[in-house]
Amino acid sequence: MLKINQISKIVTVLLLAIAFSLLLFSGCTDEKEVVKTETVVKKDTVYVSIIAVDAINVDMDSVTQGLPIQLTIQITKGSQVGDVTINWFATGGHFDSESGDTVTWTSPDDPGVYTVTAHVTDGQYIGIGSRMVGVGMYVPTTTPYYLGADACGGCHAQRDPDIWNGWSNTLHAHAWENLQNSGHARESCNHCHTVDFNETPGNSGFDDAPIEKFVNVQCENCHGAGSAHIAGGNPDPTKISISYEATLCGNCHTGDRYPQYDEWQLSLHGNSLENHAVGISSCLGCHEGVGGAIRLEGDLSSFYGSGSVGRPDTSEFALADIGCATCHDPHSVDNEHQLRTVADVVLVPTGGVSPVISDGGLGKLCMQCHHARESADDNIPEGASHFGTHHSTQADVLAAETGYKDVAPAGFNWAGPSHLLIENSCITCHMYSREYISATEPKISGHTFEPKVEACARCHGTINDFEDIPASADFDGDGVVEGLELEVDGLVDLLTEALVADGLDTTGGVGLEGALGDTLRSTYTQREAGFNLVMIESDGSHGFHNPDYVVQLLQQSLQYITGQLPPNAVVVKNDNEVVSNW
Repeated sequence: MLKINQISKIVTVLLLAIAFSLLLFSGCTDEKEVVKTETVVKKDTVYVSIIAVDAINVDMDSVTQGLPIQLTIQITKGSQVGDVTINWFATGGHFDSESGDTVTWTSPDDPGVYTVTAHVTDGQYIGIGSRMVGVGMYVPTTTPYYLGADACGGCHAQRDPDIWNGWSNTLHAHAWENLQNSGHARESCNHCHTVDFNETPGNSGFDDAPIEKFVNVQCENCHGAGSAHIAGGNPDPTKISISYEATLCGNCHTGDRYPQYDEWQLSLHGNSLENHAVGISSCLGCHEGVGGAIRLEGDLSSFYGSGSVGRPDTSEFALADIGCATCHDPHSVDNEHQLRTVADVVLVPTGGVSPVISDGGLGKLCMQCHHARESADDNIPEGASHFGTHHSTQADVLAAETGYKDVAPAGFNWAGPSHLLIENSCITCHMYSREYISATEPKISGHTFEPKVEACARCHGTINDFEDIPASADFDGDGVVEGLELEVDGLVDLLTEALVADGLDTTGGVGLEGALGDTLRSTYTQREAGFNLVMIESDGSHGFHNPDYVVQLLQQSLQYITGQLPPNAVVVKNDNEVVSNW
């Protein structure tokens, strides 16, 4: 390679790019230095004139809040730099003078980490340096580090007041106070009642700096340490976490006293990504966690809410199971238990009418997904490739809606809602809870969503098994008064057999629903009665959600196909007949 001094004539010189870091003590953070340079070529040597802030010195690594502290500066400047002036800035506290190479800064009264910055200039060139100072705490040694909710509120209280004010009223925002008032506060509780429960050393948070700004469950508990997000004064949305994963909540809501996450893992919601519907975009508004959360936040005043059950505007999020944040809004206490919605439930239109469920309390959240989606109008006239309702007809059965009622004579007295009228409906029975008693009798939060016989005791007394719930009469005509579940199952079997006996062609492995949906295999009459059969089986409660209505639909459909009920069967003609003696 030729050396520069071997070249006889130099027309131009390439300016080398100079990258440098500010020399600061351990725990400091640097700002990008703004430097104006001038290139001078002199006998093959390139000179670059700059001003560099080498260090900002503080006597102590951690200073006491509210006391005057002396700050000094060290700079390096090129030979062409003239006399300089130095101006000081800080993210808190105040200066006795904001200029000079040595100033006195009175630290803020609130503990925390603050940044002091010096601007050095001769009017043509400028150098900038900064460092962090711990006030009442140490300076973080790793990044990103925790700032506390007040740092988030500086922007978000103005930009997102509903979110900020909503969180401020949640139990999370008062977790520390509630712990101290509980009578059993101890150090082992701190990791779930303060910021930085993962206890990574050196990144600030309560485990490293046990001060007030890091108590309670704050923004950074869920979104991660925020220093990188706001570095340089221009918030970077890619440097903060937004997650719908239940594991985030599971960091704390686990164990004998807070078993929500452990129970949820045992539920079908906790394994919803295994359902084939996750592969169908139009199903994600109910079968996937992120789409469900966004849908429940939307307009639910019309069927499906704004006409869709898809997963809008969520491409940046990975698919998630139906988890905590699907049903619970971490930023709002508008609804009890921070539920995303308790809006009225609009059911599928039948005969030109869309029934609306207004009863049901908190259980209306569940019903926003657990309803039929398909009506007899969609299935009976010309069949359907997927005949019948969607396999989640619980809301419709509770409300005594969506069944094909023309199987009964005109003027038939159909039963109305029953368990829908229980306070909070679905939640009362499917989310039975019990407070922590002991290690052998831990808390039950109800997040497996499996119904418990204990939930029945309030109205029906103690029972040991759902099969023990008696029917009031023999509704399937087998000569025995059995439990409600067996009476309903008996009617399901009779109606299935009657449809096949009537000529429904189920050969070739197509199954009952496949045969009903194929107009070459089913008649119009078979589809009318068959729709009710599919609806009741899709409900899955064996009649418990609405005993009178379920027995009526099955009995009237059976009579519609065969012309009669089984001998000795008792016909249900009114409300409160099926389990009236329970």
